[in-house]
Amino acid sequence: MSKYGEGVEEPYAFSGLVSVVIDEPLGERAQTSLSPDEARLLGLRLIKTADEAEAQEW
Repeated sequence: MSKYGEGVEEPYAFSGLVSVVIDEPLGERAQTSLSPDEARLLGLRLIKTADEAEAQEW
């Protein structure tokens, strides 16, 4: 497992975009490319959602 979770590869920059690849357990592969601004917004949203999830823990 990577530091980002099972099947989540290290994000990388290519042609001015941020690419993220996820390998699913059944052999499927998902990939997306985001603009730098989209990647920043996603990062902030993930942090907010992680904080919300952590607050729900018993």
